[in-house]
Amino acid sequence: MQTLEQAPSFARTARHPGAPDPVRIVSLAGPAMAVTITLEAGRNLRDAIAIPLAAAGIAGGTIRIENLKVSPHHYLMPALSHDGKHAAFYSDPHEVAGGVTIELACATFGRRDGAPFVHCHAVWTDEQGRRRGGHMLMDQSIVAETAQAQAWGVHNATMETRFDPETNFTLFHPAMVAAETGDGGRRTLLARIRPDEDLTMAIEEVCRTHSIKNAIVRGSVGSIIGAEFDDGRVIEDRATEILVRSGHVSRGHEGVRAQLDIALIDPRGHVCEGVLARGRNPVLICFELVLEEVE
Repeated sequence: MQTLEQAPSFARTARHPGAPDPVRIVSLAGPAMAVTITLEAGRNLRDAIAIPLAAAGIAGGTIRIENLKVSPHHYLMPALSHDGKHAAFYSDPHEVAGGVTIELACATFGRRDGAPFVHCHAVWTDEQGRRRGGHMLMDQSIVAETAQAQAWGVHNATMETRFDPETNFTLFHPAMVAAETGDGGRRTLLARIRPDEDLTMAIEEVCRTHSIKNAIVRGSVGSIIGAEFDDGRVIEDRATEILVRSGHVSRGHEGVRAQLDIALIDPRGHVCEGVLARGRNPVLICFELVLEEVE
């Protein structure tokens, strides 16, 4: 577990209902596992992911999906909270009965109440060619055409839902499920980052904690407070959802540094993309991270 010593001062902040937990990052490591899975047509996306991952022995991890047709498609978008009980919330459910083509989706795989659970953010195109994004409802969205997806994870840990008093949400949290039986080879890390930590710097902290010099960001589901990109663009919406299109960590003369190229979804479902500015992008509710160590 990590408690960050010092955090940057942010231009955009959010107030949460509960007291801040002193432990801002939790991370667990296990022997690296990577598999290609088949998403079978006719299954809802939760089962289409959970069944092959269980067969592969992955207890917790992430899935990257590209060019997948789903019909029907059910989803939510980020929204401001008006009940005073959350810093942000979700829109009402939306349905695209004719389905969409998922351009890119990143999903965290774990457990909720002992059963398989998948949390997924995605960017898609509908039948009219409109490009949108949001939080997919995985038990209601159906795979329309069989396709393959990439998965990374570990056998000895999972992401398990727990109630979080700080944010008043039930959120994924890394949890051990078996003893580690690695041989000292490459590792995969599962981590959860709490609110108001700069996303890029928090990922660097995870790597320092586990003495990782180089890594690829494989899992990337969460939210930040608006966004500031390294090209100077600023997104002022307080409620967002994001996924990482590509991300890596490397060690150079300045130490461990991360770079994240993200897709951000605003409360209208619009998608904005780019590389995040380091030190300028605080996590909103949480960020679920899966890192794969590389040589």
